[in-house]
Amino acid sequence: MSEVVSVALTRTELVALRETIELTPVFEGRTEARDAIQSALRTSVSRPAPLCLDRATLGALAQRIVPIDVPTSVLRSKLNRTQVVS
Repeated sequence: MSEVVSVALTRTELVALRETIELTPVFEGRTEARDAIQSALRTSVSRPAPLCLDRATLGALAQRIVPIDVPTSVLRSKLNRTQVVS
């Protein structure tokens, strides 16, 4: 079993990630990532919420985000940094 990693994302970042994942090709762990994003959105009102995913799923998600604008570019960078630091 892979290690669970947590990354704090603002509500705006979570919404951007939710929209991005809908455009992301299918990858192993996509369903888990979608569920984790939805869960974090439900708990986040105005403060950053932790997005908790196993390291492999977080890595797969970060690799598949296409940085088409500033929010998605920031998200990809933030997820990659979390992957390296954790």
